Amino acid sequence: MTDYMPESSWAESAQHSNHDFWESTRPAPFQEHRLTRPSARVHRRPAAALAADVNELLESMARKRVPRLDAVRARVAQARAAMQIEALEDAVQTLHASTTALDFLGSRGGETAAEFVRQGQALVGASTALRHLAAAFVQRHASEAPVTRLVWIDLALESSSLQKRTRQAARWLAEMDQDLVTRRRASTSEVTSRAIEELARRAQAMHTRVQAVHRLCSHARTVHLVCEQLGEERTAVCTTLQDKVGPASWRLEQELRPLLEAGAYRALVPTELIAAIDARHELQVVLTQAGAQIIRLHEGDAELASHLSWMEQKARSLT
Repeated sequence: MTDYMPESSWAESAQHSNHDFWESTRPAPFQEHRLTRPSARVHRRPAAALAADVNELLESMARKRVPRLDAVRARVAQARAAMQIEALEDAVQTLHASTTALDFLGSRGGETAAEFVRQGQALVGASTALRHLAAAFVQRHASEAPVTRLVWIDLALESSSLQKRTRQAARWLAEMDQDLVTRRRASTSEVTSRAIEELARRAQAMHTRVQAVHRLCSHARTVHLVCEQLGEERTAVCTTLQDKVGPASWRLEQELRPLLEAGAYRALVPTELIAAIDARHELQVVLTQAGAQIIRLHEGDAELASHLSWMEQKARSLT
């Protein structure tokens, strides 16, 4: 698996809106005419000392900061698992199918009346089941959303703290490159040249590690944005279920119950069906809206799962 994953369709600006984005390329070559400035020579630290500092910083990140970020990642994964919606999605689809299957014409004939009653009872059962599941989902979201949002904030904070250290490491590596330019120019022996090239190889290896940590931090920020948008989507689903699907399903139930009772022993007349037909249409419209929102929520959840899996693998490779 490559280190880079495509940017989230949920968080299109994730990689472009961060002003502290660190370029994942080696620092630009040091301008040699600046080497003549005395101040530059006075303040430049030797490459060996810089290499030691960068290596110590990388080891510290691997021991402490990366595991802390991964621990928050695990908490995000747990919060995601607690808000699965497969049962709710199935209930929405079942109720929608029941409204489609309900044949009002069957209520007007003696031979088909029994089938109409059966279809109506199945619809009422599906409606009741969805209302119970929706109420539980809305309640769970209301109680867990504030706590979950704090976990998302922790992810952003840990990522920001780790990113500051990658920027420091990048600055030291740039200084190291500059010092190596100076030493190459002044080198007069093969032993010195070999030592310089060995430091250059160490710098390249450390730069690769810094890049990997930087990508992990950037990915954590993307995960944070995806989580925030998922939270908004869940709120939208809750609003649709509570304010639209619930009342519409209840209205259809109330219109159907007397028809089912009457249809058990006589044929129904068209005027008796008008209110129930209107109520069914209203319910089908809001069920279609809820179904589309749930599909959107599923897509975002699948993307979040992919991002979290990537983060877990990369965190393990860095520790």
